[in-house]
Amino acid sequence: MATALTIDGRSLITCQDAAKLYGCSMGYIRRLARDGKVFAATVGRTYLVDRAELKKLASQGGYMSKGFTAN
Repeated sequence: MATALTIDGRSLITCQDAAKLYGCSMGYIRRLARDGKVFAATVGRTYLVDRAELKKLASQGGYMSKGFTAN
């Protein structure tokens, strides 16, 4: 299970954990963050993305590759 960090009420996980959860690449998760599709914060060079926003995006089917499902 991914370890979440809570900041301002948002549950944030690393791109690596998000990629494992949703079956896609870390680069794809980072691109979603850079493009503003999901909220992200950076700690040093590490992107932390909002788990709830990823889940919502996956459930809508938008911007997702094959096999990307809401967990």
